[in-house]
Amino acid sequence: MKVGVIGSSHGIKGLIKLFTEGDTLQYVKAPLTCTVEDLRGNQSTIQIEEIKQNGNHFLLKLKGYDTPETVVKYRGFSLLWKREELPKPNEGEIYTEDLVGLLAISKESNTSLEYIVTQVIDNPAHPILELKPKSGEGETVLIPFLNRFVGDWNLESKTLEIIHWEQWFEV
Repeated sequence: MKVGVIGSSHGIKGLIKLFTEGDTLQYVKAPLTCTVEDLRGNQSTIQIEEIKQNGNHFLLKLKGYDTPETVVKYRGFSLLWKREELPKPNEGEIYTEDLVGLLAISKESNTSLEYIVTQVIDNPAHPILELKPKSGEGETVLIPFLNRFVGDWNLESKTLEIIHWEQWFEV
């Protein structure tokens, strides 16, 4: 499961920035081994010697990388974590990957919109939900994952409420 994206180097000792959503890594202790994935989907293993929070991101010290020039090769890579090693979400919280596959329903009428969440797109401001028609034919819809556009979700019934669905088709 993707827990963050590696950014630019930090300082002269080979630290690198990691941007995450939520506090998933707040309680993680180094040293640890994990997987990174480049934009093409190629995966490799890294060893994190140190992890510390620094404002709105974390700083990582990777084993064997002691300068900014060496660690920058991981910029843009996703940091992946085994689902079973992640903390359980708090009440009212969800891992965004759990939204994939949910059926969109209208919050106002509680009826199916015949669209499925197919992807959660990372965005600096907030995640964006990609929804595609169940039938495979029709427009793809992108909806910001914000309270004013998205209501409750139910993992048991595999549904996600969309608020004022019709607004996403107005031009």
